[in-house]
Amino acid sequence: MTGISDRERGFEAKYSFDLEQNFRVETHLYKLLAQWAATEMGMDDEGAAHYANEIVGAVVANPRDKGVVVTILADFARHNIDMTVSQLTAKLEELRPKARADVL
Repeated sequence: MTGISDRERGFEAKYSFDLEQNFRVETHLYKLLAQWAATEMGMDDEGAAHYANEIVGAVVANPRDKGVVVTILADFARHNIDMTVSQLTAKLEELRPKARADVL
């Protein structure tokens, strides 16, 4: 019986570890996207870092589907930058391998 419970604990630990890693990758991905967006909006390095921290903080505090995309699109609109959801999502997917490599 202890063999099964040890095995179950192992699966639970791996599942927990995988969730944590995925969260870290997604958070880093949003940071990379926000830094890119800040550069597109003409912010300097310090402003881009501050903007990225705001975006990541907002998304972590209030997670929702496509929240980061909606937020950045609204900021682009305020800066009169034409950007579509599909363009921003494509950039997000372009940055995903880098985020995964940086974290893992």
